Amino acid sequence: MAKLQVPKNTLSSADVDSNKITDAHLTVMWAIALWYNGVGIQHGSRVYHIGSTKPPALQTLIGCSDAEWNDIYGPAFEDLENRGGVVGKTLLRRTVPWAPTKELLITIDNLFSHHLERIVVPHSAFNSKLGHIGDPYESLTHRTAVEQVVSWLYEKGFDWKLYPGNVGHQRPDVRGITPFDAGQQTMMASKIEVISDHNNKKMYVKKYNMFSKDPSRTSLWIFKNRKLAAKGITWLSEINLSNYTGEEWPKCRIANTPLNNPENYSVQTLNNYLERSREKSTFTCTGLDYVQTIAGLYADRDDDIIRRPVTIWNADTAEITLVDDIGRSVSLSVDGLNHGGKLRMDEHIVNSCTNPEPPRKPQPSD
Repeated sequence: MAKLQVPKNTLSSADVDSNKITDAHLTVMWAIALWYNGVGIQHGSRVYHIGSTKPPALQTLIGCSDAEWNDIYGPAFEDLENRGGVVGKTLLRRTVPWAPTKELLITIDNLFSHHLERIVVPHSAFNSKLGHIGDPYESLTHRTAVEQVVSWLYEKGFDWKLYPGNVGHQRPDVRGITPFDAGQQTMMASKIEVISDHNNKKMYVKKYNMFSKDPSRTSLWIFKNRKLAAKGITWLSEINLSNYTGEEWPKCRIANTPLNNPENYSVQTLNNYLERSREKSTFTCTGLDYVQTIAGLYADRDDDIIRRPVTIWNADTAEITLVDDIGRSVSLSVDGLNHGGKLRMDEHIVNSCTNPEPPRKPQPSD
């Protein structure tokens, strides 16, 4: 198995202290950068992607041997950990010790933004000035949830739009778009918000108020787990929203609240309460139609397909491939990237593209 290659000339063009960064540091950070920005990493026939795979070990993403990890890359990772560059998180019921902090994301931005901008999916929310897709410093938990949403929509046959709405105004993380005439009142054809700051009550009110202003489309809130979902429902239902908004509208009164022992409620039960709140006039719930968890999105997919369009970095062949939403692909070698190449689909040259099988997700034994 070949190791993940790092683009050349990263230190010479970056505004960082190169004396503190070794080749091993660069490899570790590049693996994190690809994963964080939604680029699939392929070793052999297996593709690891933030939207379809549980976060693997960094050793797996890099593709190094046990000896190489113990002697080279493991110490580099520990050095980044000691500097406060990574922290431990639990994602999809798996411990992830390499979640990047804001400080490390700033370093990754300085090192790799000019390379990432040339290989990430075109027309994404990539910000070339900040080096990351979407919010440049959002947590790995939030980023994982957004990518899981997108892969979930893709597998169910729905289109999506990241960060829909006008810049400078409140907008959800994702909007699910039905490709057929099935109406907009469904969980998947919703405006979707990932709730990652569970202690920020003012944020809850802002999101609820935002969704209440557009009754033509349903809203789906993604929580880290069902306990936090139940606590969020109870909090919104029990407080006086006008104390936060300064207005009498919107209001929130959800059936069966308060929900004591919130860890005991399944997502299905919570959605049943929300449905009852929409249907009965004694309740009101204009800004919260459905809830789901990150693990629930992962479990609800029937297939292991990675959302498209997607960029795949093949460590074995040293090629980067962009696969569009109808299966066409175009590739760029790592050497081509080092010489300034840009991975972009040419809409006028369909014959130059292939139609590969969807990449297979790693099995539990991997």
